[in-house]
Amino acid sequence: MSIYNILKTIPLFSSLPEKTIREIEYSLIEKHYSKGELIFSSYEKAKGVFILIEGKVKLYKSLSGKEQTLRIFTPVSMLGEAGTFKGENYPANAIALENSTLLLLEKTTLINIIKHNPETALKMLGILSERLFYLVNLVEKLTLKDAVSKVYEYIKENSNSKGEVEFKTSFVAMELGLTVETVSRAVSRLRKSGKIDKKGRKIILK
Repeated sequence: MSIYNILKTIPLFSSLPEKTIREIEYSLIEKHYSKGELIFSSYEKAKGVFILIEGKVKLYKSLSGKEQTLRIFTPVSMLGEAGTFKGENYPANAIALENSTLLLLEKTTLINIIKHNPETALKMLGILSERLFYLVNLVEKLTLKDAVSKVYEYIKENSNSKGEVEFKTSFVAMELGLTVETVSRAVSRLRKSGKIDKKGRKIILK
């Protein structure tokens, strides 16, 4: 897919005139990151937003020596908006979970787009609101629910119409901020309670 068509799939840019999208396309800086490489950190002044077009990126925060995963991003996703608009450091860290390609839209370019296209500001508010609700929900999961409840909620939220979900323990552990061992124990308890069944990498709701 061309960069232009990728931009058209992003809600923030989808309704912009073709000329403006082309201008954005030409201003983007393509960046490549190896697995385990830091993309940005909370100690770094936000220089713009990133658009993930290939690979997988983890957004996380380190608190009191403990790492908490905030979100896992897959293509096509935009990240780094909050720090960019606040004009301060990025609020969290981002690291490549596999070899990844991202497009950097620098802060000055983005602000100029918004100045000339007011409807884009409303869309950005919507995106930031969605991020806020996601984080509020994450805090609730981390503070109010035990590991078994978290894993069961994850299975229900991600299962298909047949009640099945592809379940990779290490990925789920990262997503929920748990250890692999804790997730494995939670799955075992859910199986014993009769709430789920497991066949290979698939988990089936009962």
